[in-house]
Amino acid sequence: MMKRGIYLSLVFFCISSVFAQRADLSGIKICIDPGHGGNNPANDRHLVPDPGTDFWESESNFQKALLLKGLLEAKGATVLLTRTTNYYPTDAEPSLAARVAFANANNVNWFHSIHSNATGLSSNTSINYTLMLVREEIVPGGSTVYGPGTGKPEWQGAWDISLLMGPRIRDKLRTQRSSQYLDWTFYGGANGGYTLGVLRGLAMPGQLSEGSMHDFYPETRRLMNNNYRKLEAYALRDAFLQYFGVPADTLCIVAGILTNASGALINGAKVRLLPENIVYTGDAYNNGFFMFDGVKAGPHTLSFETPNYETASVPVTLEAGKTLFLDRAFVGGSAVTIRYFTPATRDTIYPVNQTIGISFSAAMETASVRQAFSITPSLTGKFTWYDGFTTFLFKPDQPFQYLTWYTYRIAGTARSKGGGFLDGNGDGTGGDDFAITFKTVAGPVSAEEDGITTSFSLEQNYPNPFNPSTAIRYQLSAISLVTLRIHDVLGREVATLVNEVQAPGYHIARWNGRSDRGEVAASGVYLYQLRAGTIVVTRRMVLLR
Repeated sequence: MMKRGIYLSLVFFCISSVFAQRADLSGIKICIDPGHGGNNPANDRHLVPDPGTDFWESESNFQKALLLKGLLEAKGATVLLTRTTNYYPTDAEPSLAARVAFANANNVNWFHSIHSNATGLSSNTSINYTLMLVREEIVPGGSTVYGPGTGKPEWQGAWDISLLMGPRIRDKLRTQRSSQYLDWTFYGGANGGYTLGVLRGLAMPGQLSEGSMHDFYPETRRLMNNNYRKLEAYALRDAFLQYFGVPADTLCIVAGILTNASGALINGAKVRLLPENIVYTGDAYNNGFFMFDGVKAGPHTLSFETPNYETASVPVTLEAGKTLFLDRAFVGGSAVTIRYFTPATRDTIYPVNQTIGISFSAAMETASVRQAFSITPSLTGKFTWYDGFTTFLFKPDQPFQYLTWYTYRIAGTARSKGGGFLDGNGDGTGGDDFAITFKTVAGPVSAEEDGITTSFSLEQNYPNPFNPSTAIRYQLSAISLVTLRIHDVLGREVATLVNEVQAPGYHIARWNGRSDRGEVAASGVYLYQLRAGTIVVTRRMVLLR
């Protein structure tokens, strides 16, 4: 066995020297083995990094093999695959021995098995490296299955090309490191080592690559992207080109990872390559990945145009045959909605001493909110933030004018600390303004109303009994999430008059004697209940028809 390995290693050394003068891979026949197969849980690796996302190692390996096949054939090689589908009937996928026999029967020059790796840990939160494995030479007379090994590769060429493949995969996938081992030694050596079945019995050099760790969820999500898989295929192709002495490809790759300001990965990224005017649209697998390949060397511009994020144009210069990585963080993200606000839409009795209050669905970048806020007629005032920067009060420096219509507006440029822009019209897309128009009262109801109250109270409605409507006055001592609901005597909810964050001071709500669905309430006794923070007060009123 050792003599055959040395002999064929010399043969391939000579071939490699001859191929140094070759223009392409014509005449080279390569067998690619996509590891595992058939989405078969008994012979596959299945992960769910996010609800609704299923990663199968077999599918990832198969797609890598198809991509590598195309890249090698474009350089003149003849490429065979040990399996041509990932959906075999149960137990019908080719065994490891059958894959070896297929390569031998087709008299290929080289064999390569594509895999990804896993740590075996219950949770892999940090490990992601590249591994190359080569069949170890077995001591003559020893078991061809379990060794003992000699500490030397059965095929020197397989070892040599693996030294080219591993670092290239590491650089393309940006894993932590690249390691290379002989299989018998790696799997235990004298303490129980064994050789890889998919390399056992090959009549030609062969090696196995574990490109990255598919149980590291950031990598799992990237491996769902076929363009990311293609980076690994490029790495393997380039190793074959160098080993066989074929000139390197002069076309370039530019790729990267896009995140928002808080570090969350961007789905559906839109990136444009200029001057070619090619657009890349990202996937929805939470990986933030983009990639352009087959790009000519020289100056280019990347235009980042993802909806709901800031735009940017970045000039780059690509070097012949090189891969440029351009990771960027962008302002933008999940749209921010408004949960509560005061005064209410078209309020016509708003007290002049009150503040304007807004509660957002996320913590806000306060400077952007201040810049986006305006009020007409114009007033100066002070912002005060509450609840982890999700809620603010705007207190005018001077009271509102009596009997005056005001409009306050927050432009769609207001954004959250996570980068999401304001969705002011509730259509699910950020960048829309939010505006409310209200009218102040005709004059002060009492002298107290000229100042902010420091007490809490719920007054008796007036008039009472009433028909057709009544007013309910209450005062708050602090900013609160306020609900004011009408119930019948059986406790059933009839109407909700208030459900919003309100500022300290006097407030008035009116009930028109109808339910939230517009139904006319019958004569009788009703309860109105005010909740403000932890305070709950209930009073009775009478509706007469």
